[in-house]
Amino acid sequence: MSLSRMEERRRDPVMSARRWTLLILGFLVFLCVIFVIYIKSAGADYQNEKNGAIRLAKQEAGIVKPAEAVKHVWEESVWVVSGKDADGVKWFVWERQDGLVKERADDGLSEDEAKQRFTEEHPGKQIVRVMPGWFENQPAWEIRYISDPETERQAIDFYAFKDGMKLKTYDLPGK
Repeated sequence: MSLSRMEERRRDPVMSARRWTLLILGFLVFLCVIFVIYIKSAGADYQNEKNGAIRLAKQEAGIVKPAEAVKHVWEESVWVVSGKDADGVKWFVWERQDGLVKERADDGLSEDEAKQRFTEEHPGKQIVRVMPGWFENQPAWEIRYISDPETERQAIDFYAFKDGMKLKTYDLPGK
């Protein structure tokens, strides 16, 4: 039996199943790389600010071993860096627009003491977050908690870093 002219001229397809598979896999790898680059660039500004805050605390405040750096935004944006100096003394450094405020950790309310004071005032309330910050022109602890468990409504209490006095409570809107 002889083949027709069309069957004689028929070629194999340019894109075989194997080539399609490789093309699709290559495209998926490309998408993954683009996603990773996007995620890294999204957090780059924050990380650069954090590194700058740590660098400033080392240069200006004498922090040798930084333990933590957090950004607190309320009345103003403040970076709070905690760490130890060359003598092993723990310090907190609040980096404001006006300059640095450096306080020895032992001279103020610790995080555990702030939690304890909060628990005494609000027995049974679930703490969401505790962080050092700046409130009413002074170093403070911010404690965010669930004020109403049924609706999961939250509130924030501020405690003075120096003496632990409660400064203010904010009931957050929502839910």
